[in-house]
Order: sequence, then structure tokens, then C-alpha cells
Amino acid sequence: MNKIIVLICMICINTLSVQAQEHDHAHKDADQHQEHGGHEDEAASIKLDLNQIKQAGIQTVVVEHQVEKRVVTAPASVSFNGYHVADITALVDGVVDARHVRLGDQVKKGKRLVTLSSSALAQSQADFLRAEAAFRAAKLDLQRLEALVKEKIVSQSRFQQAQSSFLAAKANLAAAKASLSSYGMRNSDMDTLVNHETYGKLVLRAPSAGTVTADDFRLGQHIAAGSRLMQIVDESTVWVEVKLPQSQVSGVRIGGAARVTGKNSPAYPAKVIGIYHQLDQATRTAGVRLLVQNPDDALHPGMFVSAEIEIGQGEREVLLLPEQAVQRQGNERIVFVEEEPGHFERREVTVGKASMGMLPILQGVAEGERVVVKGAFVLASELAKSGFAVHNH
Repeated sequence: MNKIIVLICMICINTLSVQAQEHDHAHKDADQHQEHGGHEDEAASIKLDLNQIKQAGIQTVVVEHQVEKRVVTAPASVSFNGYHVADITALVDGVVDARHVRLGDQVKKGKRLVTLSSSALAQSQADFLRAEAAFRAAKLDLQRLEALVKEKIVSQSRFQQAQSSFLAAKANLAAAKASLSSYGMRNSDMDTLVNHETYGKLVLRAPSAGTVTADDFRLGQHIAAGSRLMQIVDESTVWVEVKLPQSQVSGVRIGGAARVTGKNSPAYPAKVIGIYHQLDQATRTAGVRLLVQNPDDALHPGMFVSAEIEIGQGEREVLLLPEQAVQRQGNERIVFVEEEPGHFERREVTVGKASMGMLPILQGVAEGERVVVKGAFVLASELAKSGFAVHNH
């Protein structure tokens, strides 16, 4: 009987021991799960101090409902800004004596481009120098007689004759200057001519800053008056030519906002500066011209680009964020919400179709929340370094 009681007690003790072990394992699993969950929550947000925020270039905006814009998208091509193109033309027959720049060079206004030698120019320069000498002589004679006529040493008629000679010499000098100016000589070039007598030499200079985009001559080549030697183009702005169906042109306005995107270039803001009044007979499309700033010289004539042109406002209000505010992680689109100063929380969002560089936010962010619009890529990179798992749906 005593053996049976002892056996029962041992069974009970073993049972309690197993239950205690299971309870301990359960607690450990729960603790591990909590620790793992806490790591995910921690990894889903980033804390930065003011110095780190400044270094990362992080900027935020408060999200608000805005009226969605209506746009039309079409393929387009880049061309030179025709108002910033300068042809360098020989205005007198001559021979190319020297070149001072080459194709592709960047030049400043007034830069020497080409020097020509011209017999016709030499004759005009000689006429100018004779007229200059005659003018100086007539001026001195008039000044001398002006003092004498006051003392009544010279008659009034002699003084009037000197005045007439002076005026004639002045007119001849003006005509000689005009002749040289018509050949492309500047006043400073004429002053150099008087002092150094460099006959027959004409230096063509850049009328504006820009790039040498054409270079159509050789040293020693005879150039006829009216021939183009070079072309200088200021490429800081370019034109973008868009072809739109007639039905879409009605919403386009001069001065309206637009956006141009190249295949391997960022998006550039643009402005509508022209709408053609005649349809293309072959395609039945209307041309629209955009002006685009080209500060990094990434857009060049002949390039094909995509253009978005604003044609009015839509009927619904949506939450809009710049495209760079929304980052991709796996199959997810995310933004970073600043929950409190320096504390940025990762937030998955659902977006609509991009338009003019803006994305409609359909889910994931509420109006009034502060969202990172610059520096989101840096935060996404830091989040990836922290080991945050991205789940592909």
C-alpha cells in the first residue's frame, strides 16, 4: 500500500515539473516575440538630431487637400531657343587669316572669333584715316580762326568758310565710320586703327555669350560677303516643340505651366510660350512651344522628350505630394511622417497616377500630417541599413 502511494506522488511531481517547464518555455517564446516585435517597431522609425537633419537636407510639408490638375501628355523634341542664336557672318569679302576659337568652345560676349584680311576693308580704312586727318585739321583751323575773328584780325567770311570746311570734314568722317561699322568694325577697333594703322584686318567677335555650334570655314579660305562662318548659341534655355491633337489644344494657355522629362534626365519645369495657329497638314496636330531652363546643359537639340502641359483643374480634391517624397521598398510605396521633431515614421501608402511631378496619396497619410518631401531617399537608405524587412506582397 505504501509503495502505491509513493508511486502516485512521484507521478504527480513529474507532471508538475513538465508543466513548469512548458510554462517557462511559453514565457521565453513570448519574451522573444515581444523583443522581435519591438525591433520591427524600432526599425520602422528613425530619430535624428537637428545637425543630422540639416546634413541630410531633410525638408517637410504639412499635407493638405488640393484640387487635382488636368494635364495632357505628349511626345516632344528639343530645339535651340531661336532668340538666343547668333550667326557670325562676314560682311565684306575677305580671306580667313586666323581663328581664335573652335567648335564646342564656350565663349563670352566680345570674345575674338575670327580674323579676316580684306582689300576692300583696307580701302575703306584708308578712306577713314584720310577723313580722320581732314577732320582734325579742319577742327584746329576753326579753333584758331575763332580766336582771331574775336580780335577782328580775320574777316567774318573767312571764319564762315572755315566753319563750312569743318562741317564737311565731320560729315566725311561720319560716313567713313559708318562704312567701317557696316563691315563689323567697332569704335574701339577704329581707335586701334588710328594708333597702329593695321590695314585690312577685321576681327569678328561674339555678340553674346554661348557655345560655338557651327564652324564652317578653313584658314586661308576666301569668304564672300554674307557668308556664315560660325554660330553662337546660348543654351541656358531651350525650346521644346510639342504636337497636340486639335481637341486638346483648347485648354492650353500662353504662360501655362508645363513639365519636360528626358529618357535619362530629370524633370524640368517649363512654360508655354507659343501656340501655332496653323495645323500640320499631314498629322492634323497643332504645335505648342515650351520654354525650358537648361542650367546643367542636359537638353540638346534633336532630343526626344515627354512633355506634360497643364490644361486646367479637375473636379476633385486630393492629398498631393511631390514624387520624390514617395520611395519604393520592394513592392511597397512609402513616405516618412514626422510624428514629432526629429522622429520620422515609415508609412506605407497607396498612390494614384503622377501628374506634373505630384502624386495623389489615396491611403496611408491623413491631412495635417507633416511628411518629408526632400531627403526621403536618405531616410529610406538608413532604414534599409537598420535591417528593416520589406515584405513583397
